[in-house]
Amino acid sequence: MAALNLIPRLALIPLCWLTAGLGWAQNSVNNGVAAVVNSEAITFREVLAQTQMEEDDLRAQQLAGKITDDERKKRIRSRRKTVLDSLIETRLIIQDYKKKGYNFPDYYFDREERSRVRDQFGGDRQALVKTLEDRGMTMADWKKNIRDTFIVQQMRQINAKRFITISPHMIEEYYQLHVRDFLQPDRVKLRMIYLAPESGAEVEAVAKEVLAQVEAGVDFAQLAKKYSDYNRAGGGLFQENGGWVERDGLKRELAEVAFQLRPGQASGLMTLLNAQGASAYYILMVEEVRKATVTPLTSIREAIESTLVAAESEKVQREWIDRLKRDAYIDRFL
Repeated sequence: MAALNLIPRLALIPLCWLTAGLGWAQNSVNNGVAAVVNSEAITFREVLAQTQMEEDDLRAQQLAGKITDDERKKRIRSRRKTVLDSLIETRLIIQDYKKKGYNFPDYYFDREERSRVRDQFGGDRQALVKTLEDRGMTMADWKKNIRDTFIVQQMRQINAKRFITISPHMIEEYYQLHVRDFLQPDRVKLRMIYLAPESGAEVEAVAKEVLAQVEAGVDFAQLAKKYSDYNRAGGGLFQENGGWVERDGLKRELAEVAFQLRPGQASGLMTLLNAQGASAYYILMVEEVRKATVTPLTSIREAIESTLVAAESEKVQREWIDRLKRDAYIDRFL
């Protein structure tokens, strides 16, 4: 507790006094303390660095009459709280990094800086400087942010890898509990001759003539290339998933017919009304049928393991952060 004496008492004035109504003079409170984490202060300026652009946008929305002043204030308070929560966690993780004696080489951080400049500013450092000026940040702020972000990412990975073990039993248990998620429903490989109402006044006569050719054994794909208003170039093959379609991928009336057909069998002439009440004509042909199956565990073991690792990682990291918070002195003023 004595360490708190290092922080100027004036800085510990609650920010709710300084920012009543959120109508503050920004420069007067930029260095106010938003929170204390053990013996370290998080300043209001650090919070604003992450919220200012959104707050400016909310102000513009209010002036344009899109939101009320009360709504603007409510959203700003919520956003600042979220950012402060994140900053507190970051500070706790960095303190844990120092406590455990980690010391990442400087070239790690240099590499991150170069990567940011390349990816976010096209390698233009002047663009970086201009952006920092617009946001009221210094180069030191930017470098510290990159350093802190890198440390947090690495510490999360270290903790996750140290405490997570996924056993074969866990994978098998997950598979059994979620077996419905791995069900592959009935599917058919489908071709379709579709004659739109806009095809011409004689569309019904054309449709009947096409059906007669289908029934006479003329190649369905060739007929589709000649007549169909659906994927003519592809011989009427259903355009997604290499021609394979499930029941819910078709209109109900078409699905009822398609899933009754045998491989190589064509339907009769089907007539459906479009939204304008005009008749559209369909002839379906199923090339292959695949009955519902469950994907075997051997095919998805790695995917399940990745899912379990992600879930366990989140759990372990949450427990770690909660433990850091329990063992820390944290005082919030925002």
